[in-house]
Order: sequence, then structure tokens, then C-alpha cells
Amino acid sequence: MRIEPAYVSAFANAIRECGHDPAQFGLKREAIVDEDELFDLFARVLVVVKDPTLALRLGTSLHIGTHGVLGHALMSCRTLRQAAEILVRHNPLRSRRGSVSLALTPEQAILTFTPPFQVPGAPWFLPEVFLAAGTAVIRQLSGSDISACSLEFAHAPHMEEKNYQAILGLPVFFGRTQNRFLGPRAAVDFPLPTANDAVAEMYLRQCDKLLREMDAASGCASEVRHALLSSRGRFPSAKEVAASLNMSERTLRRRLDEEATSFMQIVDDVRNHLAKQYLAETKLTIAEVGELLGFDDAANFRRAFKRWNGYPPRSMRETDLTQAPDAAAEAAAKAAD
Repeated sequence: MRIEPAYVSAFANAIRECGHDPAQFGLKREAIVDEDELFDLFARVLVVVKDPTLALRLGTSLHIGTHGVLGHALMSCRTLRQAAEILVRHNPLRSRRGSVSLALTPEQAILTFTPPFQVPGAPWFLPEVFLAAGTAVIRQLSGSDISACSLEFAHAPHMEEKNYQAILGLPVFFGRTQNRFLGPRAAVDFPLPTANDAVAEMYLRQCDKLLREMDAASGCASEVRHALLSSRGRFPSAKEVAASLNMSERTLRRRLDEEATSFMQIVDDVRNHLAKQYLAETKLTIAEVGELLGFDDAANFRRAFKRWNGYPPRSMRETDLTQAPDAAAEAAAKAAD
């Protein structure tokens, strides 16, 4: 499990709201932390920051925009069911030891969170962060009253129960068997006002397609592609991918060299494949495509795309997209001459 800078920054802000300087805990704005580092960070912070609202402050501050590519996918969903399914597959706290699951009964839709670890002395911390964040996102997505929903926690309250109601705006129950968000079953299929089919369908369709293609391949390069497509928020570095594959960065680079490729070549291949699909199949702007692929600005993306293909990204938009992919690429290349 890898926690992106946006979440670390949100945690720093929550600490600051509680009257403490996040710098004393070594928090850096652009920091990326893994599961063990996150465990240590939470433990250190909770020894010093005694404000019982810290977890809820952090969770409610995680608005849709905080979640990067995941946020774009959630915001473009047609229904809450689709949003929940994306969250289950790509949630930021997913790990080998924790999980999120969605269950539908005739009366209820139930989102269940199993934390990847417990913070010493604060078993409530991660469940409160996650369910507060989930409540905030669902409220943003639905754009309507969600008072018919409720929250259940496996732990006992560690502050007055009325504080939970005041911060979360929902009925909250404690001492249950699981940590869950519960809502009316019928509501999960209502159209969302934020719906934009292009981004959500594109995101899931292309990820699934590429993962299937990579599963059919073999070798270290295939594993790297899988790691890149499975990442959340941004493409991981060579060091991070190597760690996820239980090898050193040096070993990773040596194995890729033996397969006549390199880490950056694979990153560029994946970005280029995605870019061409996004440009051909969606109405996302060139700047939006570049942002989804991790480019700082549209100009950098345009230069990279032209380097990869020999023609600029706008040429694909000027081409008749009903053509076969090879014909479209050929026409785009001619348009660039």
C-alpha cells in the first residue's frame, strides 16, 4: 500500500487544525509513504495530538479532488453503485491486510471497510478516517440529502456521540461487528448529477483491457506494466515498482535490460497507449489527457506525444475517428507533415 502526497498533505492540514505543527513529525508536502511508514506516522502523531476529532477531520477533508485519477473516475460515474465498485477496486487504503467490499441486499447497500492495520491505542483511527472520507465523497457525488444513510463502527466511541453526529451529519452506531456505511438499496442506481460517462468508462475499460493484455504476456516487463496500471494517482518510480516486486531497483533494471527494454521505455509505452486511446475514444481535452497521465502541463504532454509518434496529439482529433486504428494513425502522421 502506497499513500500519495495529496493524502499526506491532508493529514498535515488536519494536524494543523488541531493546533500542532506537522513539521515536528517530519511530514513533507510531497512525501509518499508506504504502509509501514504510515503505521509509524499515525502512532507518533497520536501520542502528541490528543484531539479526538483528528481522524474525522482528516476523513472529511478528503474531497473528490484529493484522489487524483481515482477522483476523476468517481466524479464521472453514472451511479453510486459504479462509484462504489471503483472505490472497492482502487481505494487508497487497499492492501494485502485490509479491504473494502460492497454488498447489496433487497433493502440496503453496504460498504464495508476492513483496516489494513490498527494504530496502537487507537483502533478507531483508520475506520473513522475511511468512513468519514467515504461519507464526504458520497455526499459530493449525490449532491443531495443522504440523511437516510448511517454509519456503523466496530469500536466504542472515544468522545461524546453527539460530536460524531455533528461532524458527519449521519446517525452513527458503535460496537458493531464491522465498520460499515449503509444506505438505501434503491439509491445506488439513481443517476448522479456529476455523471460524465466518458471518463469513468474510459478509465475502467482501458485499465481492464491493458491488464488483460499484460496478463497474456510474460517476463519482468509484463510485471512492470501491471504495476504501472495498478497504481493509484500517478505512475510509481522504478524504486517503488522494484519494491512491489520484492527486488532491488538494480535487479529490476538488470532484468529489463536482459529483455531489451528499460523502465522509462515501459512507462512511455503505457502512457502512449493510454494517450492514443483517450484521444480516440473520449472527449477529454488534450490537457486533461496529459493530466491523467501525470504530465505537469499540456505542453510537456504534447512534446512527449510527438516524440513517441511523430505527430502531435491534436492530429488524432482532426482525424476521422471512425477509421481503423492503423489507418487513423497513418492519416494523423500525414496531417503532421
